[in-house]
Amino acid sequence: MVIRAHVGKLKVHAVAAEVAGDVLRMVRTFPAPDRFGIGDQMGRAAVSVPANLAEACGRGTIPEFRRFLLYARGSAQEVLSLLQVSQRAGLGRRERVNSLASKTALVLKMICRLYDNPPPDR
Repeated sequence: MVIRAHVGKLKVHAVAAEVAGDVLRMVRTFPAPDRFGIGDQMGRAAVSVPANLAEACGRGTIPEFRRFLLYARGSAQEVLSLLQVSQRAGLGRRERVNSLASKTALVLKMICRLYDNPPPDR
């Protein structure tokens, strides 16, 4: 079975890309040692989520599609963890970190729904 998924039609991709951009902007406000440590890791994890969603859409079968959704889910979990660490370390405004954590949790829920209900095959 071949699936025909288009990343531009996935709302989860749009939300994940928004989170990635917001994370990258927040990381720029970190002091230099933290920006190049936890900030770099958080930025890479955040960018990985929409990238893996896009790659999932480029795969031809549902099992391959789901495999890349799992990678995206893992990266989103990593972003959540790093947001908690950064908040405990006093990095980033509390409201901004909480907002990003909420949006990331939404992305996780959307990925799980997409995993359970992949696009139809053609």
